Amino acid sequence: MPISRTLIMRDFDSSLLRAFVTVAETGAVSAAAVRLARTQAAVSMQLRRLEDDIGQRLLERSPRGVRLTDAGHRLLPYAHAILGAGEDARRALEVGDVAGTVRLGMLEDVAVGRLPRALRRFSAAHPQVALEIVVDASAALSQRLNEGALDVLVGDPAMVDATPLVTWTQPLFWVGARGYLADPQSPLPLVAFGGACLWQQQVMTALRRAGIAWRVVCTSTSLPAVQSAVEAGLGVSVLLDGNIRYDTMRVLGAADGLPEPPAADLGLFVRQAAGAQEAAVDALRTFLCEALDLDFIERTSRAPRR
Repeated sequence: MPISRTLIMRDFDSSLLRAFVTVAETGAVSAAAVRLARTQAAVSMQLRRLEDDIGQRLLERSPRGVRLTDAGHRLLPYAHAILGAGEDARRALEVGDVAGTVRLGMLEDVAVGRLPRALRRFSAAHPQVALEIVVDASAALSQRLNEGALDVLVGDPAMVDATPLVTWTQPLFWVGARGYLADPQSPLPLVAFGGACLWQQQVMTALRRAGIAWRVVCTSTSLPAVQSAVEAGLGVSVLLDGNIRYDTMRVLGAADGLPEPPAADLGLFVRQAAGAQEAAVDALRTFLCEALDLDFIERTSRAPRR
């Protein structure tokens, strides 16, 4: 008689996933420990427990911080989804009669990654709140905010003429095509972001300090164009984790002769709303802080009145 076997699948521990996501986003166990209000030893223990449970290494540790392994990159979007589902369930039970229109401005770099998926969850939890989303460069979004054409903005703090509610840093990653191999005899082929991109200036500064010669083989202000150029093997670039296409790209590092990549500074800006719209703006502000694991200090006036 054949023996029937039942495969028992264990659920992920949400506290371990949250530790992993926070370390991935901050790029360091120490920074994650501050955000999670835990000791570094406690966070490190949670990471080891998660790796033991999965049976794979998720992070590569070095004196400069931590980087995701291929397995870590594969797990990250699922970790976001699992944690987000729990938050959505709680929000759906707590949501009141919030209604109105909120005008949100975003950088293209964050408009194609994790944030749009989070905004879909916001719309599901707040069906009476209409989102009007504008994707543009930080300087253009700053002007819209100052003119009163935006209520909430996610952009580069150095390019926005307003006081951010909160700022945070996300790691950037060197990326190349799956088959990319560095040629030590030739300058590094660089796929660059055009326009007033501070991240790109930091990339060139890092290469200069490391004594690495480079040549720009492609320049574009369009993120999809930069991604396509990297996929085609024209050169290397730096991208946020959410913008890396892991089926056609691979993360590069010291083994490829590259220096530590810079980090991206981002800020959340909120324009004070009045009347019924204030509740809708506050709902989106709170949601974004939760979805992006941001800490903020409640102020009497959270953003300058203009």
